[in-house]
Amino acid sequence: MKIFFFAFAVFFISCRFAFSQLNLNADAAVSNVFRYGSGYEYTGNIKSPKEYFENLTDARLTVNGVTFGMRLEISDPIEYGLNFKGVRKRFVEYKHETGLSLRAGDYWEILSRGLSLNVFEDRPLGYDTGIDGIRIAYEKKFGKKNPVLLKTQILGGDINYSDYISPERTEKYKIRNAYAEISPVKYLTLGLSYVYSKGELPEENINTIVKTDLPEINLNFNLSDFQFYAAYSHKTSLVTPNEIFQNPVTAKGDGFYSSVSYSFDKFGLTFDYKNYRYDITLPDNRSNTRPTRMLPYQNPPTALKEHTSTLITRNPHVVDFNDEVGGQIELVYSPNEKLSFNINGSVASRHYQYEDTDPTSGTSYKRIERDNSFIPSLDDPFSPFWELYTEGEYYASDKVYFKAAFARQSSLLYNQINPLSSERISTTTIPVEVKYSLSSRNTLTFIAEQQWANNSIRIGEKTYMNHFLSLTFSRSPNINLTLNTEFTDDGEEPTGKKFWWLTEASYKINESSTALVSYGSERGGLRCSNGICRFVKPFEGFRFGVQSSF
Repeated sequence: MKIFFFAFAVFFISCRFAFSQLNLNADAAVSNVFRYGSGYEYTGNIKSPKEYFENLTDARLTVNGVTFGMRLEISDPIEYGLNFKGVRKRFVEYKHETGLSLRAGDYWEILSRGLSLNVFEDRPLGYDTGIDGIRIAYEKKFGKKNPVLLKTQILGGDINYSDYISPERTEKYKIRNAYAEISPVKYLTLGLSYVYSKGELPEENINTIVKTDLPEINLNFNLSDFQFYAAYSHKTSLVTPNEIFQNPVTAKGDGFYSSVSYSFDKFGLTFDYKNYRYDITLPDNRSNTRPTRMLPYQNPPTALKEHTSTLITRNPHVVDFNDEVGGQIELVYSPNEKLSFNINGSVASRHYQYEDTDPTSGTSYKRIERDNSFIPSLDDPFSPFWELYTEGEYYASDKVYFKAAFARQSSLLYNQINPLSSERISTTTIPVEVKYSLSSRNTLTFIAEQQWANNSIRIGEKTYMNHFLSLTFSRSPNINLTLNTEFTDDGEEPTGKKFWWLTEASYKINESSTALVSYGSERGGLRCSNGICRFVKPFEGFRFGVQSSF
């Protein structure tokens, strides 16, 4: 395998040299990511050996507008997902000056903001919904004085989605899409999309067939200081009868997202609203694998603030795209170039509450209708979440930078059977960051975070504290050295540990390559990106990686 990778690299470098000698319009590029880890992983307080070895080589060769690309991968063993050795993510793409482009092979795609189609890869979370098929797109401006911009696209292909929580469970989809976008005037864009898919979902060792229609309409109005966006999609799923579903099942759902931004003088204001109803169902029928849920190739905006604070992200809100309404509002104020403030508030909840109408020992839930279901509720049966976040940044001088924040979060997971056992997690977090330039090349960065937390279902002490400290030394342009420490007095920490430490170092070898190494212990927990969340087990040990591009 090493010989194969070496021959592959030599081939691309040789192609690049040969084409340059022939004076063709050609270019070749290769990027490589190598990752290795060895240590131990914790499941509760059980310690198990953990090792992974991954090497991904992505190569592109472009000749007169035609691009050939592929990925050579060794993931054996992989950190998250299924082991793989060989070639994948291969494609050929052609772009013409007339605005026509064609791609065959593997690709990712997002339409507008992703309500009907948003397929992507997130390697750190073991998530990939890429399409293997064909995409044809056309973009053209018509007219000169008042030009009209037209974008059209059709695509089709297959998605083999390996569940990032249970990788051995694979869902297969055949997907077709037609999309058109037109700007009749400079500031206005209208979009229309239609997605059709036929999915095969493994349910109790039986393939369940689900056919889905998903049309979407969106609008974008953009001025220099005012932006408005709105999108609506409607989902209809038909589940074919089998041993599990004795009769045909038809399920309908929809989703709406809107964003308004306005900036004036030294202020900026943004408001996001979401109303996702892709599969509202009874409390005893909720499942992450049910065939009528929002499908993996969808991924709308979360309408939540994305945090960089370590402790704030320890308890992220997991968006339920099947049943969630809410939004966020954010205000940015910069009185001068050295000082800025950010205030963000967000809220989310389910649409309805339910009651058990069975007087016997069984359960039979009935939904309680409410006229204002388009507004989030903070009442317990709606599993509410809310957050208030404030932040200030100050450049005291050319050498000193200071940032401080305050975050207050509250989330409730309602227990329909026993409401007194509902889990409420409340946190108050204060992160502080200070940067000091020792010289033109050397910088120290200190981060301190303090968090007070309360979990209502703890058996013993329900209130506990978390502390995070980080110190980084940076020497421009090639060295970063970091020491992270974390403490807790949580008596019910699953691993039984109270202290974690981690050292990290990165070195920029040259303009093309950077090496990263770390050793120590990581607390783990729930990690989210683009609305995708997975539980990452605590890890202690050694990690090493090299990123290169040529």
